[in-house]
Amino acid sequence: MRILSFIFWVLLLVDVSPSGHVKTDKDSNRANIEQYSDMNVFVAVADGVETIIVMEGDSVTLTTNVTEIKSHDTVLWLFRDIIIAKMNKEAKMYNTSEEERFRDRLELDKQTGDLTIRNIRTEHTGQYQLKIKSTTETSKKFSVTVRDEVASVSLMEGDSVILQTDVTETQGGDQILWKFGGQGTLIASLNGTIDARWKNMIKLNDHTGDLTIRNIQTEHAGDYHLEINNSSTILHRKFHIAVSDLPQSSHWQTTGPVLAFIVVILSVIVIAICIGIKMGRVKVCLSCKKNGETDTDTDTMEPLNTDAHQQ
Repeated sequence: MRILSFIFWVLLLVDVSPSGHVKTDKDSNRANIEQYSDMNVFVAVADGVETIIVMEGDSVTLTTNVTEIKSHDTVLWLFRDIIIAKMNKEAKMYNTSEEERFRDRLELDKQTGDLTIRNIRTEHTGQYQLKIKSTTETSKKFSVTVRDEVASVSLMEGDSVILQTDVTETQGGDQILWKFGGQGTLIASLNGTIDARWKNMIKLNDHTGDLTIRNIQTEHAGDYHLEINNSSTILHRKFHIAVSDLPQSSHWQTTGPVLAFIVVILSVIVIAICIGIKMGRVKVCLSCKKNGETDTDTDTMEPLNTDAHQQ
């Protein structure tokens, strides 16, 4: 009887969700996970892992969140339990992995210890770990996913397009950046910053971060980069926009009215000539023109004086 009573009180103390599973700290992060669900992104924040999702060819920086590393501290960066970078100011040691996978791709910030991976590829997907060894040891984990797909859009000059973040609602601490071209020129951000050259043709949705481009031209063709950054996740997406010139049929829309006006004028002239001929105001002598003679009325010519010839 005491056992049954004990089980009863345990069931009352445990918070069970309607679906039957026991709620954990992960359930409190469900909203953060769902806002990226359309991108097939799972955000695991319960274990203190920072999730980073980037596109192939991008550069990504794994941060220590330290303003300045102390001279006697040792910073270690690991990829799948293998050391890929090591730093110690006192020993003037700034080493990065020479493994083929990471060769010439890694860069250490000598002040903060941040690790930058340039031109990242799908083979760099995995778990990264930071360890800072001092009198005590601190660590930080990162889950990096590298995508190779690019959303492509084909447009005609003058079209409009909306590049979507697939975020239902941005949070107060979210940072959304839109960049253009190979140089990654910032053209718009959620805090209201917009490149002056794009001001009259782009608009940023304050709630979702979606980017609208109006009256697009061929010079706006290229790659558009989206970066979403919040406390637990860094998400990168890439869009490629191709812009074609207007087809010949579209050029007719501008040249057509001009040609139509010319045709109308010529038609009026022809009709006026025809009316003049019919009313006798305009005379045409085809036989005279064929013989090279002047256009003269034969009825007005005087008859030859035959008597004068006989004399």
